[in-house]
Amino acid sequence: MRADIPAEFLFIVAILLTVVSLIMYGLIIKKLLVLIKSKGIWIFPVIGSIFLIALAVFHIYRMLFYFPLLGTAGPSDLFDLIIGSLSLSRIESCLLLGSGIFSLIGGVLYYSVSSK
Repeated sequence: MRADIPAEFLFIVAILLTVVSLIMYGLIIKKLLVLIKSKGIWIFPVIGSIFLIALAVFHIYRMLFYFPLLGTAGPSDLFDLIIGSLSLSRIESCLLLGSGIFSLIGGVLYYSVSSK
C-alpha cells in the first residue's frame, strides 16, 4: 500500500493553515477581550490548534511508518499492521473532534460574554 504523496502534502498544508488561522483567531479574541474586560477565553482556539498539530504528527507517522509496511507485509503481519493503522486513525479523529470542540467553546464563550 502506498500513500498518495501529493494528497498527503495537501492535507498537511491544509492542517497547518488551519493551525495558523486558529492561532490568529485566538489572538484576535484576546485583543477583543480587553475591550469587555474579560480574560482567558482566547486560550480555547489555541488549544484547538495544538490538537491539530498533534493530529498532523500522528498522520505523518502513520503515513511514513504503517503505509510502507502494509505494502510489503506478509499474511501473518497484515492484521496487526491494519489494527495499528486504524488505531492511529482513531486517535487522529479524536484529535480533530477535540480541536473543533475547543474552537467552538471559545467562540460560544466569547459570544456569551460579549453579548451581556
